[in-house]
Parts: sequence; structure tokens; C-alpha cells
Amino acid sequence: MNKYLYNFWKWGFLTLVALLLAGSVYVGFKASLPVPQFEKTAKKDPHKFDQVPITLNKTQLNDLSAAYLNQFQKSKDFTYQFRIGKRYAILGGQIEVLGQKVQFALTMVPSVTKGGNIRLKAHSLSVGTLKLPAKVVLKYISRNYELPKWVIINGDQALLRLDQIKTTNKVSFQVEKIDIVHDQFKFIINVTKSAN
Repeated sequence: MNKYLYNFWKWGFLTLVALLLAGSVYVGFKASLPVPQFEKTAKKDPHKFDQVPITLNKTQLNDLSAAYLNQFQKSKDFTYQFRIGKRYAILGGQIEVLGQKVQFALTMVPSVTKGGNIRLKAHSLSVGTLKLPAKVVLKYISRNYELPKWVIINGDQALLRLDQIKTTNKVSFQVEKIDIVHDQFKFIINVTKSAN
């Protein structure tokens, strides 16, 4: 066997082993880190706030979502929209992977948490015609693209921390009911009571 060819395969093999070892150490280190707290329930003092109930339908909620999310669409590499479909909440859009623009659609099952926030559990994910694990793609999106600070991604779930949305006049929001089938979404707006 040619001496140069032998050295090429020898160094290629050693490089592969080194990469596998480094990857194993990295995965082991990341797996040993503590899991971040997903949600702490903060109780609103009813004596400090006036609670204004609001009921929306899918069309109104989708219009509100589109208007709000437009301000985060700064990157042409990643464009997305969040809407309520017939059975699921859907995060869909376009992402650039290896220089190619690819369509993706993540369907999620929404539920209301004890703290009045929204938990979205991944149901299915397609990227182009591929079916991929939602956990992997959600992690990629959360690390590489700007999302609102009140959106927390953990595994195959996303938490919409409505109680963390900052407004200049200290107005806060919470969810009371999500019913996709009956097209009913109830929210509460907490407005600070005046000193009068």
C-alpha cells in the first residue's frame, strides 16, 4: 500500500475518533446541566388590578398575532407566522438551511397553564417533505433567531409567558380559556387601578 495513502487513512481515522470523543464530552456536559425552570406561577393581587375580560375568535387572534410578530421579522433567513387552524396552533414559515430556503410547519396543541400562560406541545413537524423531531428544530430556532423574550422553548414544548410581556403602562395579560374546536379564546387584561 502506498505510504501516503496509508498516512491519509491513519490521520483520517484519528481525526474521526477525536471528533467522536469531543462530541461525546460535549453532549455529556450539556446533559449534566440543570434543566431551566419552565414556569413560575405569579399570582396577581386582585386589589391592585382591574381585570378586563376579552373573548376573541380565530380570525381576530390570527390578525393580532400577525400584527405583533411583524416586528420580529428582521431576518430574511427566517420568516414565520403563528396562527390557529381548525385543530391546532401552527407555527409555519420559511427557514434557510445550507443556503436553501425551506418551508416548515409545526403543529402544536395549546393548553392553559395555572399561571394563565399558554403551553404549546409539539404535535408534528415537517420541513419541506421531511418529518423531523420537533425538539431538534425548536432548539435550532431558539438559538439562531430572534424570538420575543417571553417565548421559552424547552424540548418539544414552547411556553408563551404572557405575564412577561412588558408594556409601558404596566398592563399584563393572562389566558382564561383556549377552545379551538368551538372557536373561543378568553383572555384577561390586568390594568393597574388608579390611585383615586
